[in-house]
Amino acid sequence: MKCSVRRIPLAAVLLSIAACSHQATPDTSVTPVRIVAADSVVTCSDWVRRAVADPEMGVEQVPAPVAFKPAPIPRPIPKGVLGKDGKAEVRIRVLVDTLGAADMATFTVIKSTSPTLTKLVRTAVAKWTFSPARVSGCKVPRNFNWAAVYPPAQVGDDNNDAR
Repeated sequence: MKCSVRRIPLAAVLLSIAACSHQATPDTSVTPVRIVAADSVVTCSDWVRRAVADPEMGVEQVPAPVAFKPAPIPRPIPKGVLGKDGKAEVRIRVLVDTLGAADMATFTVIKSTSPTLTKLVRTAVAKWTFSPARVSGCKVPRNFNWAAVYPPAQVGDDNNDAR
């Protein structure tokens, strides 16, 4: 009986070795990969150059105000800001540089219901500090698009569009 017990493990080992010695056919479904040369690595200077060419370029982090100080629409609302319907709206775009400052030469009013409101927002944005846009860990210049509506839409309002 001892002899047959010893033969079974030996037979299993021999079968395992025989199975492993069979050469597998190569997997031809593998797609070759192109190795990128080290000189084609995108540097921060490259990202900045691309962002200057396209200020709406897709980024991982868009520019954002560190704080809305001063407030773009002060309380109480100054005269001349609200229309006859008691509402006001402003939409602006400004380029934020890599240091987090708004380039006021690029300040553009997309829509405004009041020249007074435009002046208030322009003055406020010029004083804001921003966290700059980032792509691949690099700070890049990028447009900051912002809008304000007064009075703010309430959840459940019939006029509250989810755009």
